Amino acid sequence: MNSLPRTLCHLLALAALSLPLQSASQAFPTKPIRVVSNAAAGSPGDVALRLVTPRVSASIGQPVVVETKAGGGGQIAAQDVLRASPDGYSLMYSSSMIVTSKYLLKSVTMDVLRDFAPVSMAARVTNLVAVHNSVPVNNLREFIDYAKRNPGKISVSSNGIGSSLHLQWIGFMQSSGTDMLHIPYGSGNEGLRNNDFLTGRITATLIPYSSVRQAVEAKQVKIVAVLSDSRYRRLPDVPALTEAIPDYKFTLGFWGFFAPAATPAPIVTRLSDEIQKGFRDADIAAKLEGLDTEPQTNSPQVFTSVLKSFDANVAAVVKAAGLKPQ
Repeated sequence: MNSLPRTLCHLLALAALSLPLQSASQAFPTKPIRVVSNAAAGSPGDVALRLVTPRVSASIGQPVVVETKAGGGGQIAAQDVLRASPDGYSLMYSSSMIVTSKYLLKSVTMDVLRDFAPVSMAARVTNLVAVHNSVPVNNLREFIDYAKRNPGKISVSSNGIGSSLHLQWIGFMQSSGTDMLHIPYGSGNEGLRNNDFLTGRITATLIPYSSVRQAVEAKQVKIVAVLSDSRYRRLPDVPALTEAIPDYKFTLGFWGFFAPAATPAPIVTRLSDEIQKGFRDADIAAKLEGLDTEPQTNSPQVFTSVLKSFDANVAAVVKAAGLKPQ
C-alpha cells in the first residue's frame, strides 16, 4: 500500500528538480551571449560569424558579442568556453581544426565530440588548388607528374599543423603519390600566407577564388583543380579534384558553433534554430557568395553526425600517412 505513494513522491521529486531547468530554458536568453572564435580576423569564417551575429542578436533580443581567440590549434578558444558555465551564454565558434588538431598536436587534450555539444555548422568555403606561375605546369595532371619527378621541391601552405588545409594536403599527397614540402602558417597569418604564395615564396596553395582572382587574371597563378567532388560555377573548365584522383580522401573544412557538453538540450536547440534562421537571410548569403563561402547550417543532431564522419575520415588519413602528434 505504501508503494504507490512512494512512487508518486519520487515522480514529484523528479518533476521538481526539472522545473528550474525547464524554466531556465524557456526564459533563455536573459543576458548577452558570448561567442569565442578561433577564426582569424578577416577570414571568410570570421566574416560569416560577424554577418550572422547581429541577426541572431536582433532575433533573441540580447547582444551577441564576438571575442577572437585564435591559435593553439583551436585550444585557446575551446578552453575558454569549457571554463564557462554550460548555460548557453558562452559558445565556441571554430573551424574544423577543432577536430583535426587532436591528431597532430600533443598539447591537445580536448575532444570536441566528448566535451562539446554541437549546435550548428555555419559555413563552408570552396577552395581551389592554385599553383604559382613559376612552376612549369598547366593542369592538374602536369602538376602531379612534376611533383612526382621533384619530391620535396613543391612547397605547399596551410594555416597551421592540424588544420583542415593541412589534412587536405596530406590527403592530396597520399592519393596522388606525391611528396611536397608543407609550410604551416599560424591561423592569424592568412594575409602573409597568401602574399607568400602570390610572390612565389610558396609554390602551391589551397585558396578561395576571391583571394586569387586578380592574380589569375594577371596570369601570376594557375588554378588546376577545385577541392571538391564537383566543379566550381565560376571556373567551369577547371576539373574537380576527384575527376583526376577518384580515391582522393578529402576532408572539406567548415566553421561551426559549439556549446559545452552539459548545456541543456532545449537551449542548444534554440541556439541552433536562431543561427540557422540568421544564415537564411538573403543578404548574408549574397555577401558570403562574394567570398566563395556558402552557409551550411544544420540541426545539432545532423551536425553531430557530420562531425563523427569527418573525425573518422581524418583519423583514416592520419593513420595512412603514419603521422604522429608533434
